[in-house]
Amino acid sequence: MPIYKYIRFILIAAPIIFLGFLIYKDLVPSGRLITNYDFCDLNPFASSWSPHGRVLAIEKIKMGGDKYCQQKMVIDPVYFDIRLPQRFNEARLTVWYQKKSETKLQIGPAIDLSAWQWQLKDINYIRTENNWQVGVADYNIQSSKLDNNRLRFLVSSPNMDTSRQEIIFKKIEIEFIKKPITAWPDFIERAKEFILFSRLKIIFQ
Repeated sequence: MPIYKYIRFILIAAPIIFLGFLIYKDLVPSGRLITNYDFCDLNPFASSWSPHGRVLAIEKIKMGGDKYCQQKMVIDPVYFDIRLPQRFNEARLTVWYQKKSETKLQIGPAIDLSAWQWQLKDINYIRTENNWQVGVADYNIQSSKLDNNRLRFLVSSPNMDTSRQEIIFKKIEIEFIKKPITAWPDFIERAKEFILFSRLKIIFQ
């Protein structure tokens, strides 16, 4: 086979293989999808926190050999969105933060934005890492309504502005969970869900 045919084959096959790989990743065969946002780098799946003014500009910190970014919340509430490739049943949120013990912190996903319903939960402290408090919260998100495949989260600390307190955030991690693919029927069902959930459904209409 002449060399140009090999090149042509590669040029045709490479995008198809790459697209297939991306779709396979979006199917999440393990049933677990982890999204991280460390405030330093833009994340295609996690939006910046807003509105500005309630959260201050992101600060880049360098302390000895340690480099990280942080963002201060000074007025309640603030919001961020997570883009999902499909629906999930549960979510576990882990957040790295600094605050006074009397400052309340709640975070939760929207249940129905049109009705302004939220599943707010207290962040449960579990440990300290290098002067950062680490807390978690678990959610059932089966009934949450997504907006353009995005799940909105609300970060709340009532009376923050009047008490002149603040919360500093370093990192947030959310693990989304559903049944893993363990057999061929699971794969078929997951593919159907993915098509219905994503814009690929337009192709099949």
